[in-house]
Amino acid sequence: MSSSIPNTRSDTPITLYDACLAEAAAGGRALMDSMVSQSRLSLQQAAAMAGNGPEREAIAESLRILSKHEAPLGGAYASALQEAFAGGAPAESARVPAGAPGPSFDQLELMDESQVQESVELARAQQAAVLAVEGPLAEFHALICAAQGLKTVQADCNPLRPEVYVRVLRDVLVRSGAPTIARLRWMPHFGAALGRELSNTYAMLSARLRQGGVTAAGYVVTQVASAGPRRAAAAAPAAADRATSASREETRLTMNQLHRLLAGQFDGAAPGEAKAASPSRADFNVTVPAAFEVLQELKQVDQVMKRLAGRNDRPEAAGTPAPPLSLLRQQLHTDARGVGQALGLEVVNLMVENIAADPRLLEPVRKAVRGLEPALLRLAMIDPRFFSDKRHPARRLLEQMTQRSLAWQDAAAPGFQAFMEPLEQVVQVLGTIPIEGAEPFEFAVKSLLEAWGEQQRLERSVRGAAVQSLLHAEQRNMLAAKLAQEIRTREDARSATPEMMAFLTGAWAQVLAQARLNNTSGAADPGGYTAAINDLLWSAQPALARHSIPRLARLVPTLLATLRQGLASIEYPLEKTTAFFDGLMVLHQQGLRPEGASLSSVAAGAAVDPDAGSQPRKATRAELEALFATQETEPWIAPAEARQSGFMPTDLLEESTASSQPQFEPTQAGFAETQAYESRPARLSPSGKAAATEELLPVGAWVDFVVGDRATRTQLSWASPHGTLFMFTNAEGAAHSMTRGSVERLLAEGGIRVVADHHAVVEGALDAVARAAMENSLDISF
Repeated sequence: MSSSIPNTRSDTPITLYDACLAEAAAGGRALMDSMVSQSRLSLQQAAAMAGNGPEREAIAESLRILSKHEAPLGGAYASALQEAFAGGAPAESARVPAGAPGPSFDQLELMDESQVQESVELARAQQAAVLAVEGPLAEFHALICAAQGLKTVQADCNPLRPEVYVRVLRDVLVRSGAPTIARLRWMPHFGAALGRELSNTYAMLSARLRQGGVTAAGYVVTQVASAGPRRAAAAAPAAADRATSASREETRLTMNQLHRLLAGQFDGAAPGEAKAASPSRADFNVTVPAAFEVLQELKQVDQVMKRLAGRNDRPEAAGTPAPPLSLLRQQLHTDARGVGQALGLEVVNLMVENIAADPRLLEPVRKAVRGLEPALLRLAMIDPRFFSDKRHPARRLLEQMTQRSLAWQDAAAPGFQAFMEPLEQVVQVLGTIPIEGAEPFEFAVKSLLEAWGEQQRLERSVRGAAVQSLLHAEQRNMLAAKLAQEIRTREDARSATPEMMAFLTGAWAQVLAQARLNNTSGAADPGGYTAAINDLLWSAQPALARHSIPRLARLVPTLLATLRQGLASIEYPLEKTTAFFDGLMVLHQQGLRPEGASLSSVAAGAAVDPDAGSQPRKATRAELEALFATQETEPWIAPAEARQSGFMPTDLLEESTASSQPQFEPTQAGFAETQAYESRPARLSPSGKAAATEELLPVGAWVDFVVGDRATRTQLSWASPHGTLFMFTNAEGAAHSMTRGSVERLLAEGGIRVVADHHAVVEGALDAVARAAMENSLDISF
């Protein structure tokens, strides 16, 4: 690898960072050549040890294919690394989280057997590379993060981490056209070779960064909101060991077995097992409605068990203490009549442990999750893969109870007890009734939603009014952006002052848009606001207006009335309106005086723009273009819209972030020129395009607004169709909204901390199950 990184301390860290990426990408060709050479040697050694037989022939064939495809691999790998490091395609490679080998739980279900095997080999190569670079990588993490301006190490921010190299390697080999069976044989050898090469690469780049004056970022151990799945991943293997130590090897949870379970390959493997697993179906018709109708109709949860016991004909079906969970697990594992049932029980066990270990959940919720395990285990005996169906009532129940609970940060917070009471009762009922299908869980979800219905109705009411206001605001801003562009291209606008153009393309564009959106009469120019532009531009130029003083005298009263009416329609702030008219009056007085007359009553330096301090003058084209380029681009939210939606303007958000107390005052003290939304600065995705709303922050995500040492929990409940406005709702149903720019800024500065995205708790727990299966497949101890 060439030594192209500058080694003088005059280089800034970001320059060193860019040079680091460039050198690493440039070294891709030599890196691939070395991997091919080392892999060829190790494959030849493997063939020599295989003797004469099918294995030797298979290895020899993979060597022939490697020689055939070897030539273009070096250049392809260098190009792909450059794209990945720069944040472009292949996007999957650039975004792979640090330390997360293998597909997610949901992805696994969609894969075929060869893809599953390839994912195992990919993970095995990744683990080999990571183990080989452990020492040099730790130092390089600290230096490359510091070169980006980070004060602490964040492994995901290192674009040169081994996971990216391995994923790019996989992508390049796939695109080479080599058969899958050959790639599977290559991957372990490539992984080992990659680890050896990266160890040297990281050591060299670290030396370059230190030589350039970069000081390593610090390592800190903190418990963050997103730590749940990671803790679960650590708990999963231990649980898997306990669950599988007494079972047969064929039921060991591996990627292959988990994939077969999700694909339904074990369905019907043990005839009659569903019937043996549960009591007769007739018992359900009596027990479940009796248990849940109290929640649905009376909503008096303390009476449920009493009513249940009084109406149930089966004394063991209600009110009887459940057997200890350990005994139930042992009994069900013994009763399992097929691999599908045994694996289903193991997945449920791991999933529940993962959810219950999630630190984002309050202890009462974790207890409820653990209390639900007996019912879920019994369900797994009948439907061993219910957890893979997001529409299944049992999974919906888990998601409802976990996701909704994220609204509270403290068990003593208002509303939490009202949330927990029906949930605890539902869990108790499910633990004491027969489970022979999805119906009990369907009743449970219906009962909970009914019990929580009052709060839901309140939230919908508040959200509905706020959404309508924000939708109108977005429509007005989108239309105003187009109208502002039309105003800029007017011939008579060329002689306008910068202040007048700022007014016309800002406030007045909003007036025009508001009038058109509210136009029910079909008028071509509602309010006469478009025609007013002609009069305003002419009258604001004293040199022109004084040539027709009678016309100016007749025009001014009508023009001022139209301007006041238009500004009032968007609730333009009074102080801004007054300042604008004061400046405009100066220009009109100048125009009403004959040429050469003095205007001693007018202070020098008056301006049309209320924030300007210079004498009105014509602007050059360059000045106007500079003005348009530097104008703020935040949408204008009228005060009434702000009050209805709890709008949090940018200036107050900045004050709140710097303060120890939140200042969510729903007002906005003015706005700047409206600009086209396609030119608005936006968060960039790895492809360089503006990130979609789901990439920025998915609707349904729970976040903490961090102000000083305080954090307020809210949920992103709505995003506008064009992704310019976002609304958050807290547990009490109160709404707060803000612009996209504000969300991006707060995310970047730590003012918004993502707790969980939609379905994050359950999906994260199942992803941890997939990781446990991967670890079993790799046969590596962690």
